[in-house]
Amino acid sequence: MQKIRRFCLATLAVVFTTMMTLGLGSATSWASMLPTSSTGSSTYLASMGRAEAVAKGAEGRTQEAIGNVTGDRQDQLMGKAKQVESQARNVVEDAKDGIDSLSDRAKAASDIVGGKAQEAMGNVTGDRQDQLMGQAKQAEGEARNVVEDVKDRIQDMFN
Repeated sequence: MQKIRRFCLATLAVVFTTMMTLGLGSATSWASMLPTSSTGSSTYLASMGRAEAVAKGAEGRTQEAIGNVTGDRQDQLMGKAKQVESQARNVVEDAKDGIDSLSDRAKAASDIVGGKAQEAMGNVTGDRQDQLMGQAKQAEGEARNVVEDVKDRIQDMFN
C-alpha cells in the first residue's frame, strides 16, 4: 500500500509540475476564471481567496482519493475535512463579495464575524495562520467600530 501511495504522490507531483511548466497553473490563468469582487481594488484579493478555496478543495479530493486507494482512514478523513474547509472558504468569499456595497458599520460587523469564522476554521484544522488571520480580522472590525463610534459622536456634536 505504501508503494501505491508513493506512486500516486509522485504522479501528482509530475502532473502539477507539468501544469506549471505549461502555464496552466499560473495565477493569471486560474484566478482569471474565478468569480471576483466587483470593485477594482479588491479583485485580485477576491481572486486569490477563491483560488485558495479551490486549491484546498482539490487538495482534499486528492487526499481522500489517495486514502480510498490505500485504505488509509486518516487520509480519507483529512481529505474530507479539507473539502469542508474549502466550502467554508467559499462561503466567506461569497460573504465578502456581498458586502462591498455595505456601510462601514456593516463592514465592521462582517470583519468580526468573518474573523471569528476563520479563527474557528483554523482551530478545527490546526492551521495557525488561519487562527492568526481570523484574530486580525476581528481586531480590524473592532477598530472600524471604534472609528464609526467617533464619527457618530462628532456628528452628534454638530447636530
